[in-house]
Amino acid sequence: MEDTPLEKVPGWTSQLVDRLRSAWITTAEQVAALAATPRGVASLGEQLGVSEAEARQLADAARAALPADRRAELDKPVDTSNYGLGARRPRDDGPDDDQA
Repeated sequence: MEDTPLEKVPGWTSQLVDRLRSAWITTAEQVAALAATPRGVASLGEQLGVSEAEARQLADAARAALPADRRAELDKPVDTSNYGLGARRPRDDGPDDDQA
């Protein structure tokens, strides 16, 4: 399934799309996922230079532009319990390479 470019989302101006592109966010799916995080809407507003209320409206517009099955997929909680707090998966076989 193809992602939904922000350029095709009603309410998203080219200036707003360009501001997010500089942060490597280019699709409605990415905006919807970001908005679903604890501080996502606030972060989106900061990145776009708009109020939190306007960021919520833009996130809602992005979510509404998604096909129903994609929205349902994004609504499912993600199990991240196997990944600790870092970027790499925790190792079970001894100390980190950095500490050796």
